[in-house]
Amino acid sequence: MQQKDVIYIDVEDDITAIIGKVKDAKQKIVALVPPKRTGVLQSAVNLKLLARAANNANKRLVLITGNAALGGLAASAEIPVAKSLNSRPELVKPSTASINDADVEDLIDGDKLDVGDHIDLKPKDDTDDMSDTIEGIDIDGESTPLPPKSAPTRKETAKRGMKVPDFGSFRKKAAIGAGVGVLLVLFFYWANWVAPHATIVVSAKTTGQSLSYPVTLGTDLENDVDQKHIKSIEQTFKDTQSVDFDATGSKDLGDKATGTVKFSTTYIPLLGTTIPAGTKLTSSDGLVFITSESVTFTISNFNGAPVGITATSGGTQYNDVSGSMSLALSNVSAIVTTPTSGGTTKVVKVVSQQDIDKAKEQLADANKDDALKKLKAKFGNDDVIIESSLTTTGVDPVASPAVNQEATGKAKLTREVTYTLTGVAKGDMNEYLDKAFDELLTSKDSQRVYDNGLSTVNFSDFTAGNTGSTNDGATLTATAQIGPKINDNDIKEQAKGRRTGEVIGDIKAIDGVSDVNVKLSPFWVTGVPDDVKKISVEFKLKTDG
Repeated sequence: MQQKDVIYIDVEDDITAIIGKVKDAKQKIVALVPPKRTGVLQSAVNLKLLARAANNANKRLVLITGNAALGGLAASAEIPVAKSLNSRPELVKPSTASINDADVEDLIDGDKLDVGDHIDLKPKDDTDDMSDTIEGIDIDGESTPLPPKSAPTRKETAKRGMKVPDFGSFRKKAAIGAGVGVLLVLFFYWANWVAPHATIVVSAKTTGQSLSYPVTLGTDLENDVDQKHIKSIEQTFKDTQSVDFDATGSKDLGDKATGTVKFSTTYIPLLGTTIPAGTKLTSSDGLVFITSESVTFTISNFNGAPVGITATSGGTQYNDVSGSMSLALSNVSAIVTTPTSGGTTKVVKVVSQQDIDKAKEQLADANKDDALKKLKAKFGNDDVIIESSLTTTGVDPVASPAVNQEATGKAKLTREVTYTLTGVAKGDMNEYLDKAFDELLTSKDSQRVYDNGLSTVNFSDFTAGNTGSTNDGATLTATAQIGPKINDNDIKEQAKGRRTGEVIGDIKAIDGVSDVNVKLSPFWVTGVPDDVKKISVEFKLKTDG
């Protein structure tokens, strides 16, 4: 007789717990004893899951119950049923009855049943998880085949195949359908009332009208066509400029020769006259010396007043000078009493004034292009820039070494400079040109300005601080396009709600119009919208000169 495990199901056990108990059973045959309240075993799905888990674990289930409805559910899962642990298990005919309170009394309380033996069940065929056939149950070592499973009736099959409506899915589909409907309504509204737009391109015949006259520019001025004043803007850029240059001058830095000279006079009115220190004396060879101290003629020394002299520069050529020397004071003679000596020669390169003047020219253009580029970047993209207005101001350049100073290498000229560039803002230039050309119209009733010539503006003959003021002067030139007076709003009113062919024909009939093109968008729009706000008018100019 084969051994079996008996599992008593608790009311609180869920299907997962029951499957776990079946898998953990030691024996191959497992008898399930449900409580009086069937709990999870009321579900045919749970019973099929239980049967499948037992089959995968190589277990054979027997449900111990006397409840016909529960037996029918077990039959749908192909689980044999026995009324007691000692009864023969068998597959009962599936029943459509449900478990209710009346059936509870027919359920068997597993605690009161005797334990009987169960036989092996035939393994399930892997080709069908829910259609296994039980061959029989072993009772006292004998194998008794079970009666074949009867096919369900058409009525039972129909009932088992019925589906319960999924209201969650229905609500979801309904919400999606409603959303799509709203979107369709919104799209219909947008497509017919919001999206439609028309652009009417009018080709008008125009002629060029030029102006050219001097104007005054100033940052503190206001636009005034009568006064020819234009408000300007300025941008500045400060820079430190320097340029290296070679020193070409030379100088003898050797020791200077010294000597003594005696002044004398026979002109009595010179008594009391003082010859100051630093008085220049020139030798017969053209060498220049200066007195190192002052001397005053008196009665006691007018016939000979000695004083020291020093050469104006170093060099041996200043040695051994003697004899008479000339000076700027009349009636005075100067005789060298002690020949000059001590002069030495040491010729070095020094910075000359010519070197500095040449370096200044290089300095003026050193960073001009770079400064212009930086200043232009400070203006707006639409500003009118007067490049010829670039000016520089700064302190005098400083040379290092200074003039007549020895230069051991490259000399350098440095200065601080401020660059200034003048321009006119696009808005101010537009305002001025609109008024200027409007005054030039010969007939304002039949003419209008289509292009005020902003793109052609040019300032020439720029002068900074014109006529001694802080304002600048320049000559303004520009060319505008003048054509027939066609009003944008009139065209919109004339075109709204009409077909393109009608619009083109009527507008082309206007004097001065050479061509008309109507562009509709989106592609499904077939006519000009009724709302003038959805109509744009563009003018395409055809110039005659």
